[in-house]
Amino acid sequence: MSNDIQIILTFTALALMTLIVIGYTGLKLAEKNGPDVRVVWYLFSLAAVATCIVADWASSIGAIDNQGVYRGELGAAVNAFLKFMLDLETDLKIFSAILAMVLLPQITSYVLSGLFGCASAPIFVNGTIRFFIWSIVKSFVVAAGIVLSVALFGYFNRWNGWSSKGTAAMLSMSSFLLMMAFSMLYLYRDAHATVAKPSTKQFTKFHQMVAHIHGWLTRRVS
Repeated sequence: MSNDIQIILTFTALALMTLIVIGYTGLKLAEKNGPDVRVVWYLFSLAAVATCIVADWASSIGAIDNQGVYRGELGAAVNAFLKFMLDLETDLKIFSAILAMVLLPQITSYVLSGLFGCASAPIFVNGTIRFFIWSIVKSFVVAAGIVLSVALFGYFNRWNGWSSKGTAAMLSMSSFLLMMAFSMLYLYRDAHATVAKPSTKQFTKFHQMVAHIHGWLTRRVS
């Protein structure tokens, strides 16, 4: 089997997998969290359309040449902006740091104060976690829209060196990022519903145990 056929089969398998996951998680979210699905697709569409507009404008003024290379100060600015929007590693670090700064001191204080029986439950936990999840989802979805538009814009404008394989790889990356976004939202909503309304004896016992521990940690609080 030639390398080209192997690459095609690999990309096809990845595309099918991501589409199946996106379809499944999207349908599950739509049952009770339709606004989540609408927000995701809006952000994706906004990023894709805006990227096409910027790419077309940059090409028309020579900031991007026919090889897809950035030229001049404007080209450098466009390149820097795209790198900033696609820097998912930095986004993850920043939002994780915010999550840790808000929750860890409260959790530590809760445990230490609880040893003396005067603990106070952490506040803004749900809001902070929701902020973290949506921030990461937003980063993934916007990056997916940008990668999709750049791939298709370069391919249909026949940028030199813009191969079908490279375009397929970028499209696969875009669908993978979308899959990650939908999966994170689905797992978050599913976990939140499970905690809010436990449906099994195991979770009921877990809630009872947590309530007992909380009662002991707050035993001196009137």
